[in-house]
Amino acid sequence: MKLLVTGGTGFLGRAVVRSVLGRGHNVRAMVRDGRVRPIEGAELVEATFDDTQALEAMLSGIDAVLHLAGKVSRDPKDAAEMHWIHVEATQKLLNAMERSGVRRLILASTSGTIAVSSTPRPDATERDEAPLELLGRWPYYLSKRLQEEEVLRRNARGSIEAVILNPSLLLGPGDERLSSTTDVLNILNGRVPAITPGSAAIVDVRDCAEAFAEAIAHGRAGERYLLNGANMSIRSFVERVAHAGGVSPPRLRLPGRWALAGAKVLDGLCHATGRTPAVDIASVDIAAHYWNCDASKAKEELRFTARDPQTTLRDLVLDLEHRGLFRRR
Repeated sequence: MKLLVTGGTGFLGRAVVRSVLGRGHNVRAMVRDGRVRPIEGAELVEATFDDTQALEAMLSGIDAVLHLAGKVSRDPKDAAEMHWIHVEATQKLLNAMERSGVRRLILASTSGTIAVSSTPRPDATERDEAPLELLGRWPYYLSKRLQEEEVLRRNARGSIEAVILNPSLLLGPGDERLSSTTDVLNILNGRVPAITPGSAAIVDVRDCAEAFAEAIAHGRAGERYLLNGANMSIRSFVERVAHAGGVSPPRLRLPGRWALAGAKVLDGLCHATGRTPAVDIASVDIAAHYWNCDASKAKEELRFTARDPQTTLRDLVLDLEHRGLFRRR
């Protein structure tokens, strides 16, 4: 098949492109900047979502679109940009697909549109849905939820066949922009002063890439698929990362509300003195919530398998060391 991949040079994108190329597909990758590092075997096409003619030209001869383009940020100042790339740009892509007669879409979303709660609860499944009032605290997750709703509307009216994949926290080697790896670096570098209640859900980017490749032919239109490798408490996550890097985890334990209050005070002090806080308010808030989810549906329908999370963390730390971003003490 001839595939168009948006966001093909990102962390998930490069892994997905390698996976689909390995299965014999042809790949055309949309990039905003033609100077990015090339992907062997893929055709890179420079374009923006604002350029209607360029979008339609890129869709010529395409059998399916893997829409991975996005922005991951916890900074409220990035809310407008995330709404643009996740909602408005997606609308423009869908319009171009409808005009070009390209029906098959595989969308990269996030488990956070489904699997987050303020209190402990059973592992979330695709039948669950995170409340908008909770997602509204974090612009990234809200914009991804709105993106999903737009895609599912088009699917319901029959203009496209959309499959949505919802990975949990993507980890593994190759995160050049540190879009998903900042939390790990903060732990390794001693920037996480305390551990909060809450849970984490993580998945290896390489395992996710295989699920995306499988979804092209076997994902059911109108369905979501959670992709998750392991659920664990925040304490376990921090200790696992620390173990992988040979560092000591923080000993201080704080209730979520105390940690959040402390983060707000620290943020105010840092801004008053012109310094950057070690941990941002949103990250502390997120760590005090529960993100555990169940990937059984993807395992059954997309043959999704997940490697041991400690293998993922080991490979990630080795990659960070190789790139000079972390040095064992």
